[in-house]
Amino acid sequence: MFSRLAKTSILVVGLMIVALAPATLSAGATPSPGPSAASARSITLYGSYQNPAGWGWTPSNISNGLTLTVNKDDVITFHLYANDSMDHQLLIDLDNSHSNTTGDAWSPMFRSNTTAKDWQYTASTAGTFAFFCNVHGYAAQHGMLAVQTPSSGGGGTSMDMTTLAIGGIIIVVAIVAVVAAVLMRRKRP
Repeated sequence: MFSRLAKTSILVVGLMIVALAPATLSAGATPSPGPSAASARSITLYGSYQNPAGWGWTPSNISNGLTLTVNKDDVITFHLYANDSMDHQLLIDLDNSHSNTTGDAWSPMFRSNTTAKDWQYTASTAGTFAFFCNVHGYAAQHGMLAVQTPSSGGGGTSMDMTTLAIGGIIIVVAIVAVVAAVLMRRKRP
């Protein structure tokens, strides 16, 4: 039938296949995304009351209807410019009343078109909120701030390539040790 060495070799190969199968299957798997951590965001805005009125990323793309999208708990640093050198004040309308009410967040006044007025805001509430110029009103200058709740997948454990490499090395060392032990136990003629 089979010699002892052949049986041991078959056993070792079988153990290798059983040990490496889960690692091989999970190597191509994509882990479920966990909750996203809050991040620091930097947003430059140009405000203008003169034609065109509104907000923009640059002085040349100002309009009403700009939408800013961030994640809940992001810390946003707004770099605020007045494209028309008039006084402006960014107001985030947390109750969507289109007016300045208790609980709304607003920046300091700004009017420079060359030096930004920096204002930090933490997006602590998920939802969609209007923002507008508190000086000129919602009708003249407005946009939307969309604060998204970070995705919360299964967040299960995942194996990366380092874990797989370490596991593979341990398996190879164990196989070599078993084969060496079997060969050393063989009787010599």
